[in-house]
Amino acid sequence: MAAALPLARTAPAPAPRPRRLRFALVFTVVIAAVSGADGSWLWNDPYTSEPHGGVFLFGFYLLFGHLAALLHLPMIAAYHLARITGAIALVLAAERLCRRLLPPERANLGLVLVVLGSGAGFLAQAAGNPAIFGTQVEALDLHLPELSGWYSILAIPHFAWATALIVAALLGLLRIMEAPGWRPLALTALALIALTAIHPQMIPVLAVIWVAYRVVLLLWGQRLSWRALAAEAAAFAATLPLLAYNAWILFRDPTIAEWAHQWRHQAPGPVSLVVSLGLPLLLAIVGMTVAWRRRDQGLALLLVWPPLVVVLLYLPNLANIQRRLLDALFVPIGILAAVGLTSLTARLRRARARRIQVMLVTVCCLSSMIVLAIALRFASGAFAEAYVNDDAWQAMAWLSSHHQAGDRALSAPGAGQLLPAWAGVPVYVGHYSETLDYFQKIRNVGAVLDPGEPDSAVQTFLAANRLTLLYWGPDEAATGFHPDDHAYLHQVFRHGTVTIYRVTGG
Repeated sequence: MAAALPLARTAPAPAPRPRRLRFALVFTVVIAAVSGADGSWLWNDPYTSEPHGGVFLFGFYLLFGHLAALLHLPMIAAYHLARITGAIALVLAAERLCRRLLPPERANLGLVLVVLGSGAGFLAQAAGNPAIFGTQVEALDLHLPELSGWYSILAIPHFAWATALIVAALLGLLRIMEAPGWRPLALTALALIALTAIHPQMIPVLAVIWVAYRVVLLLWGQRLSWRALAAEAAAFAATLPLLAYNAWILFRDPTIAEWAHQWRHQAPGPVSLVVSLGLPLLLAIVGMTVAWRRRDQGLALLLVWPPLVVVLLYLPNLANIQRRLLDALFVPIGILAAVGLTSLTARLRRARARRIQVMLVTVCCLSSMIVLAIALRFASGAFAEAYVNDDAWQAMAWLSSHHQAGDRALSAPGAGQLLPAWAGVPVYVGHYSETLDYFQKIRNVGAVLDPGEPDSAVQTFLAANRLTLLYWGPDEAATGFHPDDHAYLHQVFRHGTVTIYRVTGG
């Protein structure tokens, strides 16, 4: 009888849980895609009054807006979700790159310098921003988030995510170069497409960097694999439809074209840039020398990056976005700085080398500490202009649930920056960069709200710009205009110093 028993029990059938899980994930993505704060994947500029249709721009924030609706999160919570996840993505991506390109004992040092490394612009600020070679030196590292990993993480989520995607794409390209296959190709293409939706200008920059890297390797004697080259080209080619769409709306959509024309993203002064990259840049130059002398095939990718970006930065740019080419520059500088620092201290005794490294890393990170101190200072309530007072908050909270479809508000620029975000109401004039012809519109508001302006002129202006609401707070009251004296302005809300009027036929 015992011999008739099976030698081993039959393995149970696999549970269908993974399939159910996959279905749930796909279903979640579909639901997120078709729902959202406004249910749209097209962006409209709420800070300007010119009529325009929706376009697919700022996909990163549209995505998080849909996630906010799906998860029933306030928009501010969705913003911090984007910021925190961006921080995690940036640090993890940078850590993987450091582990790949640096010896294990240098990887953590490289990661610290990538994330926290910063320049010495604070010295220029302390000296009163002196002029050198006829140009005033600016503390760029204290107000340009793209120069610092830490500042990007702290202030602008899509900068952090763009950097993470840049690093992920480069890691993918390195994998393709070593062993071409559909999986690294697909993942790299996805990273590049996602990057295109955030910062499309970085796709040609990465392409130039990658081609230069391939040329350096060829000069160093590496044999070419046509299969790998084809796969690398295919990963970049996957971005072409979205790049073409971006170029089309940038140059052919009249409203977007005018909006882009007024961008102020010109290249910073060379002296300011060098000072604001500071000691990490000097150490990175040492690291570049070491990498070139050793013909380090991994570090060669980082070696070509900063010089090429500097060249592209000061070449003419049709899109007027030279400064935006600085994205993720702190990555090669931080890793190469780690190479340079350990090279300079390699001949010292271990304890002495460690002390010098700690001292220099601290100096490298001073501006990041200052940025954090500034942020904490704002958070402490020391600057009243950083906060919305209760009267304005109550007015916008009321307006967010009582405005009508098609409403557009007239206000001073200060309130105009807040109304689209907190009340969901487009404005005539608001953000300096998003409002078309911003300074002329400020003058227009001053003229139309002049106490001596005839009612007919005011009504004509309101009708021509499709303005249905008047937001009236302390800044607006300073014009001397009295809304209560005009029959075509009907008060619909008042709280303290803020009143909201609806424009009627009056």
